[in-house]
Amino acid sequence: MKGALAAAIASAFPLLALSCQFTSGASQNQCQDSIPAACGNIAHCVLDGSQYLEGQFPGSQSFVVRTAGPQVVTFSFTFQNRVSAGTGLSLTSTEPDCSQQSAYTSQGDLFEAAGAGGVLSFPIRMTLPGDHLVQFNSDAYCSYDLRYQ
Repeated sequence: MKGALAAAIASAFPLLALSCQFTSGASQNQCQDSIPAACGNIAHCVLDGSQYLEGQFPGSQSFVVRTAGPQVVTFSFTFQNRVSAGTGLSLTSTEPDCSQQSAYTSQGDLFEAAGAGGVLSFPIRMTLPGDHLVQFNSDAYCSYDLRYQ
């Protein structure tokens, strides 16, 4: 019994270490405010590149990313406690003037796409300076951390 427990802890260690590296040097944003955002929507926080979000799926979240000009932003989700991949993940970024949206929608098994390390990263192009409304949702059953660069 002790051997099985030790093996389980040892096999989980690489994932724990990866999760700690993912949020290392960043502060958690609780993201529980109500902030006016693009197109008459409400965001729950302004997230900057030195912060991360923590949450549970199934569910959704909305926040603002501020840019000074055109920029490609790479979003990275780390999934933990993976129970069920659901049907996927969707993330949308709306330009400050509501003129267009950029979106990512996962294809296939979300956890398989994230690989053994549990990290799923993808780029989103933001073309105008200002406050971009970012909204995401998933019907997966897991916990997540989200950062962007």
